[in-house]
Amino acid sequence: MQKQKSSRLSFSKARSQRRERSNKQANSITNTLKGGRKRPPQKRQYKRGSLRAGLAVLSGRAAGAISRRLHLGGGTSIVGVVAQRLYPDIVQHLAAQLEYGSIMVSGTNGKTTTSGFISAIVSDAGIHVWRNREGSNLMRGVASSLVIRALPNGQLRRSGKALSVLEIDEAVLPQVTQIVSPRVLVLTNLFRDQLDRYGEVDSVVTYWKQAISTLPAETTLVLNADDPAIAVLGESYTGKVLYYGIEDLSLDISSTQHNKRHQVIDTRTCPRCGSEYQYDVRFYSHMGHYHCPQGDTQRPQPEIRALQVQVDDFDRLRTVIGIGDTQQEVTVPLPGLYNVYNALAAAAAAHALDIGWGPIVSGIEQSKPAFGRGERIQADGRTLRLLLAKNPTGFNEVLRTLFSDGSSRHVLFVLNDNIADGRDISWIWDVDFERARGLLSTLVLAGTRAFDLALRLKLAGIPQDEMLIVPATPLRTTRNDETARNRSRRAATALKAEQGETATAFTTPPKNYVSVAHTYGLKKALDTALDKTPRGETLFIIPTYTGLLEVHHELELRGLAPHYWEGDTV
Repeated sequence: MQKQKSSRLSFSKARSQRRERSNKQANSITNTLKGGRKRPPQKRQYKRGSLRAGLAVLSGRAAGAISRRLHLGGGTSIVGVVAQRLYPDIVQHLAAQLEYGSIMVSGTNGKTTTSGFISAIVSDAGIHVWRNREGSNLMRGVASSLVIRALPNGQLRRSGKALSVLEIDEAVLPQVTQIVSPRVLVLTNLFRDQLDRYGEVDSVVTYWKQAISTLPAETTLVLNADDPAIAVLGESYTGKVLYYGIEDLSLDISSTQHNKRHQVIDTRTCPRCGSEYQYDVRFYSHMGHYHCPQGDTQRPQPEIRALQVQVDDFDRLRTVIGIGDTQQEVTVPLPGLYNVYNALAAAAAAHALDIGWGPIVSGIEQSKPAFGRGERIQADGRTLRLLLAKNPTGFNEVLRTLFSDGSSRHVLFVLNDNIADGRDISWIWDVDFERARGLLSTLVLAGTRAFDLALRLKLAGIPQDEMLIVPATPLRTTRNDETARNRSRRAATALKAEQGETATAFTTPPKNYVSVAHTYGLKKALDTALDKTPRGETLFIIPTYTGLLEVHHELELRGLAPHYWEGDTV
C-alpha cells in the first residue's frame, strides 16, 4: 500500500513538473511574440469608430444567424459582406486589435492544409489562434473571421489576445496586405490554375511583387525555395526571408520516364535572361533544384529542409526536418509529397515566430485532414476519401499518390466548369490519366463536364465499358422520353420473337459502348459509386472545387459529415 501511494505521489509530482515546464514554455513563447509585435499605429485611430464598428458587428452576425436559421448556408461569408457594407474599414479596425498580429498563407495549392498546420503549432505553443476556416479566402472571408469573434462594442473578444492565421486567395493577396500588414507571409507555390481568372503564372508573380514591395520591413517572408516563381520574390525584399525546400535527392523523378511524361512545367525560364531553367533534381512539375544556365539565378539554399522522406502507407509520411543545425523526425499524417512541402512551410512560419521543436512536431503530427484534402468519412460500411484536384499539377499529384503502389481503386471523378472552378477545362489534357490505366476497380464520372472527362480517359487507354457516366442534368434525348424508351423495348421484344435468340445482340451494349446512367445529378452519382464499392473498401472521390462542395453538402444532408463551417470560433 505504501509503495502504491509513493508511486501515485511520484506520478503526480512528475505530472506537475511537466505542466510547469509546459506553462513556462508557453509563457516564454508568449513573451517572445509580445516583444516582437509592434502595436499598429492605427489602433488609436480606429477606436474612435467603435460605435459604427459595433453596429457592423451586430448586423453581420445577425445576417449570419438568419442565414443559418433559413438553411441558406453556414451564414459565414455573409457576415463579412454585411459588416463591410456598413463599415468598410471593419477589417482594419479589428485586425489592429490583434495582440500577436497575423500570419497569411497564399499560393495555388496547399493553402488550407498549411494554414491548419500553422494553427495547430501556434495553439500547441500556448497562443490562441483565430482562422478564416469558416468563410472564404476572399476579403469577405477575412472580414467574417474577425467579425464573428468581435463583441457588440466593436472590440475583439479576449481583448484581441490572439494570433490570426488567414488563408488568402492569390488574386486577393495584394488587396488584403494593403489593409492588414502580416507579421509572417507564407507563399507556398504557383501553378497554372483558372486561367480565365488568374491568367498565367507570370501575371500572378507580377502583382505579388508589387504587393511585397509595400510590406513593412517587420514582415517575415516564408518562401518555397524549390519553386522558381516563388523563390524569385525574395530577391528584392528588404525584410527577413526564410526559405524552405526538399533535400532528399532520392525523390528525383528524372530517373523514371513514366513520372516525367505528364509533368506540367508552369515556370520555365529565368526572369532576367529568358534562358530555360536546368534541373539537377526535380520532384514534380517545376519543383526542384534548378539554376539558370547563364548564372543569373538559382535555387536559394533553404534554412528549413526536408532531409529525408519516407512513405509508410497511404496516410503516413515520415520526414526528417532540419532547421539550422538541428534535426527532428516528424510524421505527416496526410498523403502525398505535396504535404511534405505544406509541413515545411508551417515549420518555417513557426521558426519565424521563434517557436521550438515541441509544438512543431505535435502540431503537425496531430493535425487532421482539412475539408476535402484527404478527408475520411465513413458511409454504410465503406470509407470515403475526398481528394480535391483543381488544376493539372494538383490532379497529377493526387493520381501519383493513389496509383504509385499499383493498387486498384474505386474512383468517382467530378469535373465541373462553374465560375469557381474556371470555365476553361482544357487543362484535363495535361493530367496523367494514363497512370490509372488497368488500376480502376470501378469508375464513375460526374459533373457538368463528365463527357469531356470520359473522352480524355478513353484516349488515355481506359476502356469505355469500364466507365459509368452520371450526367449533371438529363440528356436532351432522354428528357421526358419515356414513350421513346417503351417503343424501343416493344421493338426489341418483337424482333426477338421474330428472329429468336439471334436478336440478343441488339439488346446488349457493344464493346465500345460508354454506359450513361438514365439517372442524373451528383446525388445519383454518389449513390452509384457507393453501390459499386464493396463494403469494407474505400471509394476515392476526386472532385474540382464546386464538385467538392456538392459532394460534401450531400454527405452533410445524410448526416455523414459535419458542416464545413462547424468548429471552434471562440
